[in-house]
Amino acid sequence: MSAPTPCGKIEQIFTSVVVVLLALVFLSGCGQGLSDATRTQAKAVKQDLKSTRDFIESQKKKYERMSASPDFSALAGYASKEKWASAFADADATLARAREVYDKGLSVTLKQNKPEGEAQALAQIKQVSSVIREARDQATAPFERASRIKAAMTDAPAMEESALAAAKGILSTVQNLEQGPVAKAKEKFPASEPKITARFAPFSKMVDDTTANTQIVKAQYQAHTQGNADYAAFVTAADAIEQAKKTLSTNGPKFENDLGQLYRSYTKILEDMKVDYYVTIYRESWNDNSDYYDPRTFVYTAQVSPAVFQTLTESNAESIADLTPGYNGMNLRVTRGLESAFKSLNLDLVAGWPDSRHNAATFYLQDTQLKYFHKYIQEEDGETSETGWEPVNASFYEQNLDNLGMAILSKPYGEFEPDSHASPPGMAYVGNPRYGEWKKDEHGSSFWSWYGRYAFFSNLFFFPSHHYSYGSWNRWNTDYRYRKPYYGRTDTGYTFGSRGSSMKDSPRYQNSTFSRTGGFKTASASVRGGASGIRGGGPKSKGK
Repeated sequence: MSAPTPCGKIEQIFTSVVVVLLALVFLSGCGQGLSDATRTQAKAVKQDLKSTRDFIESQKKKYERMSASPDFSALAGYASKEKWASAFADADATLARAREVYDKGLSVTLKQNKPEGEAQALAQIKQVSSVIREARDQATAPFERASRIKAAMTDAPAMEESALAAAKGILSTVQNLEQGPVAKAKEKFPASEPKITARFAPFSKMVDDTTANTQIVKAQYQAHTQGNADYAAFVTAADAIEQAKKTLSTNGPKFENDLGQLYRSYTKILEDMKVDYYVTIYRESWNDNSDYYDPRTFVYTAQVSPAVFQTLTESNAESIADLTPGYNGMNLRVTRGLESAFKSLNLDLVAGWPDSRHNAATFYLQDTQLKYFHKYIQEEDGETSETGWEPVNASFYEQNLDNLGMAILSKPYGEFEPDSHASPPGMAYVGNPRYGEWKKDEHGSSFWSWYGRYAFFSNLFFFPSHHYSYGSWNRWNTDYRYRKPYYGRTDTGYTFGSRGSSMKDSPRYQNSTFSRTGGFKTASASVRGGASGIRGGGPKSKGK
């Protein structure tokens, strides 16, 4: 048998390398799943379940020692009445619930180990951790309660003084809120009075609870001076007042800020939208005269038109173009049907050429990227401004495909919350006497007439100018407001939005980038994933 040729040895080595690489790719593919960070968190949660079980047991033994000590006699009555000893059984039951959530939820997600399970795994980690914290809190509750009651026994005057000072501050702060910004807002916005009252209700309840707890603190302190106080009741009331003080310090300023929103009026209108298309082209070059395949790759990135993007991504060709050896250099061959697309790429074919011995190359589509943008008209208190192009994600872009010329956020004067459901621009302001008034046309039908500074709403995306009828506004206000988008559907289609009849002749729409670049046909294809035809990779063995 003749000895293998050097070329044969090379082919054997190359085949072995390919087999090893394929095996590595297969194994790495099997490992693609939940991120390492998530798996690390999940492992920590599993360990926390075990350590919490030990923690509860240690707290139980600690309580047994405490309850057996002579000093515990003063607390025994409270412990019996409030069943402190049962806290550890409760903690065990809660921990068992955490274990069940882990076994039936997180553990299953970990075993499935799918990338799409990442968000679910993180949510399950959060859920299990929350229940574990609840179990730990239950196990420490008897000691925290005992500590507070002891503090009341030994320093009742300081506890009473602190609680009464906190109560005084609570009552004063809430009274100032009620008599100041709340009263002013109710007077300014009588239609919103029920909403203002509802938002203020927690503070009214806080006053009632604080007043009741103040009476308990005073009564039990008086009993303390006489030697017969219920220190548990004393502590519960005092702690409730202190907690109310903390809550008020957080929620009070937030409530005032919410009241301040009543005095603001703003609208965000989707004026235009576009998609920028990018392609990544790989050039793979090699020495066609060599038996050794040692390719080099050069990367081009180019922004292209929607038409070129579609042509390239829908092609089934292995390559876009090829450079082949020739007598006087290399010859360029462009794949049939891709001539115009390749020309538009305007590639420097030999940019970054790696080696003078390389005399062949192939160009192929490796990747694509779509970038989504919105442009808005922003109105606040009758003043308008236009934004530049603002990047948005694909999901948000798709959600708003029907909303060109629509207000995607509206917050009228006298309302707390903006409405994020798309509506015709200015529709949220209709019916509010700050912005205009109802009038009747020659047929006796009611329509909304804007005051001067808001008259632009009639012309934004309408040609000729459009006035909202009472029937249209009432239908939106009754069935759509704060519920779902409103496009004014009729028997023949839609009145408002990207598909609306009122948009067709609007100069603003006709001059929009969205309209000039293909409108729905182009946009819908882009968000559906027009790059499904990408293969990439190039010829890995140059045909030998």
